[in-house]
Amino acid sequence: MKKITILFLFIFSFTQSQDLTLSGGTLTIERTGSLTMTGNFTNNSATVTLNSDANEFAVIKVGGSASGNITYNRWVNAVGTNEWDLIGSPVDGLSISTFANTNTSGSSPLATNGSQYAIGYFDNSANEWTNYTSGTIGGAGNFDIGKGYQMGTDSGATLAFTGTIATTDQLQAVQDYSGASGRIWNLVANPYPIYLNANSNADGSNNFLTVNGTTTMHDTYVAIYGYDADGSGYSIYNNTTSATYIAPGQAFMVAADNSSAGTSVSMTEAMQTTTGGDDFISGDNMDNTEVVIKLFNGDNELDSTKLFFDEGLTLGLDPGYDAGHFDDNAPLMTRLVEEDEGYGMAINAMGLDAMENAVIPLVINQSAGQEFRVNLHTATIPDPNVYLEDVEEGTFTNLYEGDFVLTPTSDLEGVGRFFIHMSADTMSNEDVSTSLLNAYKEVDASYITIEGLATQTNETKVSLYNILGREVFSTILNNNMNTQTISTVGLSSGIYVIELESGTDRLTKKLLIQ
Repeated sequence: MKKITILFLFIFSFTQSQDLTLSGGTLTIERTGSLTMTGNFTNNSATVTLNSDANEFAVIKVGGSASGNITYNRWVNAVGTNEWDLIGSPVDGLSISTFANTNTSGSSPLATNGSQYAIGYFDNSANEWTNYTSGTIGGAGNFDIGKGYQMGTDSGATLAFTGTIATTDQLQAVQDYSGASGRIWNLVANPYPIYLNANSNADGSNNFLTVNGTTTMHDTYVAIYGYDADGSGYSIYNNTTSATYIAPGQAFMVAADNSSAGTSVSMTEAMQTTTGGDDFISGDNMDNTEVVIKLFNGDNELDSTKLFFDEGLTLGLDPGYDAGHFDDNAPLMTRLVEEDEGYGMAINAMGLDAMENAVIPLVINQSAGQEFRVNLHTATIPDPNVYLEDVEEGTFTNLYEGDFVLTPTSDLEGVGRFFIHMSADTMSNEDVSTSLLNAYKEVDASYITIEGLATQTNETKVSLYNILGREVFSTILNNNMNTQTISTVGLSSGIYVIELESGTDRLTKKLLIQ
């Protein structure tokens, strides 16, 4: 054990191979600095401070146990309209009331509005945000490390978090409330004063996505959803992004698995790393084969979606690579080419051969009378020609040569009108028309959704057969409605075959009814 008495010390980078005990004085780790020790950390009476700014974060790594307080001055963005920072406490044992009082005394920067503090939490059971007030903060208890909170400062500044260093694996409960009045999303956070490996490109096994994956997270949303502090929405990080690290105290959204009531995501010591930069900034570059498509209203970017291609991926769901959109009704999404269950995708990951033969359903949700344009933002593929098909107009637009522009005469929603072709060869494929019809059943839903009807000139017949081949349901659908549903109430649980027929178009697929 090494016992150190300090008077005044600034650390930029220091490694201690034994125990470290501090008695008196001041120790400051600057925003670019790190303190690493393999043994125990004991602070008897020193003032230990870690600093950060908008781009850089000090770290401390303890291999053994830790006792005594540290203060982490954690950068928090300025609050504005829809502009918040998602933050978790990087220390343990800190009272929310003490934190609020400390950071609002004198010229301290925590934003307030009357009796309301710029500290709040997300209740996914009710799908609502709640901020603490002068009347509720006294009973708020301590920050739950591993849980995320929304926070904001007056003009962009650091807030002081004072408590002990968590040195053991941390669990944070997550739950899916989407079957009731809530949502699937849970706000969690890095509980340590050090970076965490986020994805497999940061560390092959000891990373957040691999550890939690499909056991705790919803298969379609095995990703980290980081909020953009400017209010523009959520950026998505998974194994299609380069090496990504979660900054100290950084909070983010994850989607709980449908069966994960009472389970928890894990933040582990093994995920810890001194590598990192800004919140969710990648440390390494990766030569991705991808296409990024953006939707604009004038110069205003509304949304974007990414197509990602790599060896070994499929046209169906590849958890950790595919990622559903945070917003179910987002302006721009794609759908899986195979095994589609109705989820709008923000990242659609496929094998390399998909660049030659895949036709990808594109979802554009826009109001009638509002001109929009679809832009090819990035295309790091061998042949950068990417074609947008408008089935209703019978047109193909090469996005590499120019934007697709449209002012719809009626509201656009759902799938069936627009498709992305990665090769000119697929545009003459006679089988493509069969993909205009789609049927799927969402988990726990008591109905089957059928899409693409508005593109059919002939009447569309739907038939449902049980596993023995006996017809249990049949009807003619209304082609004037692009999306319709048929009830599954009264049907026994099991595998069924749905068949859609419209002229020469025919779709047959298996559905599980529970």
